[in-house]
Amino acid sequence: MTFDLKNYLAERKTLVETELFACLPAEGTRPAELASAMRHAVLSGGKRLRPILCLGAAEAAGGKLEHALPAACAIELLHTYTLVHDDLPCMDNDTLRRGQPTVWAKYGEAMAVLVGDALQTLAFETLARTPCPSVTPRLVIELAKAAGGAGVIAGQVEDIQFAGSPTRDIIDYVFQHKTADLFRAAIRLGAIAGGASDHNLQHLSVYGNNLGIAFQIIDDLLDAKQACSDDKPELTCLAIMSKEEAHAYAKETTAAAIASLKNLPGNTAPLTALAHELLSRVF
Repeated sequence: MTFDLKNYLAERKTLVETELFACLPAEGTRPAELASAMRHAVLSGGKRLRPILCLGAAEAAGGKLEHALPAACAIELLHTYTLVHDDLPCMDNDTLRRGQPTVWAKYGEAMAVLVGDALQTLAFETLARTPCPSVTPRLVIELAKAAGGAGVIAGQVEDIQFAGSPTRDIIDYVFQHKTADLFRAAIRLGAIAGGASDHNLQHLSVYGNNLGIAFQIIDDLLDAKQACSDDKPELTCLAIMSKEEAHAYAKETTAAAIASLKNLPGNTAPLTALAHELLSRVF
């Protein structure tokens, strides 16, 4: 029987967005502009891939989806904070995201900085509300490591510094920390909340890490198909490898991700189907 990924993604997205809506300050909460800008940042679209992966990991570990909902929301809130800051003029200087004005373009640069800060803080507050308090310290450590100076921020720093002169070492470092660390964290948060054994957590971690690398390679290949409107240097794996090599790299990392799901106690069909679906965007 073929797994219905489209329906699965729609159901999980609705579940995640209902929870995210409840996490955010209500419209009009003082200061009203901050509440409005936070809601704009989080509720203006997106596939909700990372939180869906988080929920899928909990189920693959044999745990309950509900136990991972706070972690799923936390990873999306943190991811959104990184996007808000990435869009700033001092970073990528983007005025549109998902067809809508970026936070800084709509509310100003200072507000965008504060919105990012508020979303990062809210991510940890949300994570602390896990229904399994015994694992809360582990969850907080996982998210902090992925988000901090040895994780996403480290990747962003080298992305900015070496966008115009990438090497294979820099590409690997940026792909790992700017992208794969959050994928890995999403999977590990869900697995821990779902009660995964150390053995199963390790297998799921391999899945998350490889999927994150594959995701970034695929993004680079998709970006290469679009006309560039300016001369701003962007760090891409295509600066150091051919499209054929990038395709092979994406297939290799996707295969490694899927292989790591063998013999897990729960349902791995969603995670397997997601990996295939991401790869199919360039094949």
